[in-house]
Amino acid sequence: METYALLIAATLNAGTVLAIAALGLLINEKAGVVNLGAEGMMLCAAIAGFAAVVHTGSDLVGFLALCWALFLVSW
Repeated sequence: METYALLIAATLNAGTVLAIAALGLLINEKAGVVNLGAEGMMLCAAIAGFAAVVHTGSDLVGFLALCWALFLVSW
């Protein structure tokens, strides 16, 4: 039974990012804009932020790298 609880927790943990992207896509499509690469843009930004945190050890630098990468990918 504990295995199922861990599986459900992992599913909710991994699915939250996709749910946030889906909510943003829903708002975009209501406005008439179709964006097929939202999940990929979020993934690239997350990788850039993670790499910055690993190399510098600073959460602020990681957040700034994440924002900068998302800006570059979405532009």
